[in-house]
Amino acid sequence: MKKELLNKVLEELNADAILLYSPQNRYWFSRFNSSLGYVLYTKEKSYLFVDGRYITAARESDMLTNIDEIIEFGPVYKLINEKIKQLNIKTVVFESDWIFVAQQQSFEKNLEATMVTYNFEAIRMIKDEWEVAQIKKACDITHQVFLEVLEFTKPGMSELEIARFVSDSFLKNGASKLSFDTIVASGPNGSKPHAVPTDRKVQLGDFITLDMGCYYNGYCSDQTRTFVLGNDDNQKLKEIYQIVYEAQTLGIEAIKPGVDCLTIHKICYDYIESKGYGQYFTHGTGHGLGIEIHEEPYNSAAGNKTLAPGMCVTVEPGIYIPSIGGVRIEDDILVTNDGYQYLTTPFRELQIVK
Repeated sequence: MKKELLNKVLEELNADAILLYSPQNRYWFSRFNSSLGYVLYTKEKSYLFVDGRYITAARESDMLTNIDEIIEFGPVYKLINEKIKQLNIKTVVFESDWIFVAQQQSFEKNLEATMVTYNFEAIRMIKDEWEVAQIKKACDITHQVFLEVLEFTKPGMSELEIARFVSDSFLKNGASKLSFDTIVASGPNGSKPHAVPTDRKVQLGDFITLDMGCYYNGYCSDQTRTFVLGNDDNQKLKEIYQIVYEAQTLGIEAIKPGVDCLTIHKICYDYIESKGYGQYFTHGTGHGLGIEIHEEPYNSAAGNKTLAPGMCVTVEPGIYIPSIGGVRIEDDILVTNDGYQYLTTPFRELQIVK
């Protein structure tokens, strides 16, 4: 599938080769991770260029795919030019959405081909079965960590203590690393959608928003749960939770091929607005995820893509009221041929930690 996608780019631009420079796109194509490297792709063969830090790992990798030849570089432009001449390449495409101006100028100065740009931001939207399996595994680990957080959290702990526990639990359960900095927002801090954990100690009756995720084999999970400590006597936040829960349910149930991403956002927003809280829902309803925690397509007011089978997206409405608190519920969803499938565990009811 990946080769088919790149071949379409070559045909669209009437080009001979693609040079992938970004670590994300190189990993997507080759399943080999390195901080620096190049993939030179043609319809006939693909070449991975890495330096001495990665050459042995690349040669020994049992995950490497779609690569016909691994080349260790010193003078890398010279080596790429040798392939350009050998293969009679006249035009090379590079990633306009990843390359800084200085890098573009370097390509144009040093590579002996016509360099043309292409926006690759949407190239990774549709996942194959292997990619979906990695995201699902990351989601399974995330659910296990959430269960452990519910057992661990007690009154008097700080948000930072809970965040550190989350980090340790991810690694203990098989994640390679966090996919983003964990958000722990308790009590009034829940009114901040991207709150940074603080020394604030959680108290009985606090609603606590926990937004967390991990990487597994290079692919992300992203899950948000809001739970309550000791009791759910705060009727305002309890009401808000139910509204967010119902809005998210409507958004998830609308997911299927052919639906515009904007529609998913509008369904969630309109429901929250109908309950009188539209002004407190201040972000998009979701985003794609995969190798990056935020990637196309976006379920937002600016979303301009149409859902298709194989896309993995989040649905995460929220309500945030200053000085009172907030609620967000987020799940990762796979678009299937006839609808949707949960990747995260649909464990969305309000949990009361005793």
